[in-house]
Amino acid sequence: MDKRKYYVDLHSGETMGEILQEKGTSPYGFQIEATDEEVRKLNRLLANNSTEDMETFWDAHTPFLQYNQNRENDGYDRTMQQIYRQIYRLGTPETRHQMEELGLINP
Repeated sequence: MDKRKYYVDLHSGETMGEILQEKGTSPYGFQIEATDEEVRKLNRLLANNSTEDMETFWDAHTPFLQYNQNRENDGYDRTMQQIYRQIYRLGTPETRHQMEELGLINP
């Protein structure tokens, strides 16, 4: 199980992120080293997050509804935390440092 270098670009929209073999244009790309299975797992997390994001769509248009009062947001938050933990686990030392500096994860 050889690990290869990948770049993970996270963004919003139809797909929540991409796993690329070459550095993308996003300034928020994270470099990881992963096996094929680890990349598949991260892709599944990204797909799950996209689904969770769509669940929050209509509630985002409800006036006076606080973010923390909406249970649909819990699923989105949970999958984002899983994605960040997986990127941190697979990340290079520079990626881990970057994530800690941005406050995305507490080691």
